[in-house]
Amino acid sequence: MSTDDERKHRLSVLCKRLRGNESLRSFTKKRSKQLQGISHASWSVWERGAGNLSRDSLERLVGFIGCSYKSLLKYLNGSITLEEFLEPTLPIIDESEEESTFSVDVAASWMKSLPLKDQLFIVYQGFQSFQEHLDKLVEEKAKELVEQENQKLVKKKAEDLEEEITRAIIGEGAKLLLDLLSRESYPHSTDITKVAQKLNLRTEDLMELCDRLYLNKSKKEHEHGRSTL
Repeated sequence: MSTDDERKHRLSVLCKRLRGNESLRSFTKKRSKQLQGISHASWSVWERGAGNLSRDSLERLVGFIGCSYKSLLKYLNGSITLEEFLEPTLPIIDESEEESTFSVDVAASWMKSLPLKDQLFIVYQGFQSFQEHLDKLVEEKAKELVEQENQKLVKKKAEDLEEEITRAIIGEGAKLLLDLLSRESYPHSTDITKVAQKLNLRTEDLMELCDRLYLNKSKKEHEHGRSTL
């Protein structure tokens, strides 16, 4: 395979990864503004490995992905892998720009490219962040209720509010997963199996996710204990 053919092949793989399982027509139609003039026909040609990027197309693709020219060219030339290219990095803040050039679409495409257990790990981290905001919301509501009712009633209403908001936003299945992954100690295998069946997941994937999370938690607790000595 010639160098030109290799570049076309890498471009094809990248375009297919960015599109994911969505139909090509739907993908280009929904993102017509972000694609900045990249047509359905052009994207189709790239996916088939039948064409290269023009200067204008390169500029538009860089803008859509939210990456640098250098990183895209490094990928097309084979200097880095697709996973390395799509891995999100902290954006450099430019005060002269009103908006960040970081693309949500490329982050979503990167997540879709990961194995299921890694996707679950990222989702769990998102749930933890959500839980922190939820706790603050409940705390603020509880402070308002303190002025009107006794502490026992406040606690009950705060718990009810948290349960209601949690069920409404993340759903019963996600709550089961969050509860399973938020315990102080490693959950029992029967509990893991029940949650996996409830969410239609492979038990082995969920067990591997628990192994990673609770191993990291144990390491952090150990490091904290050492730092306090």
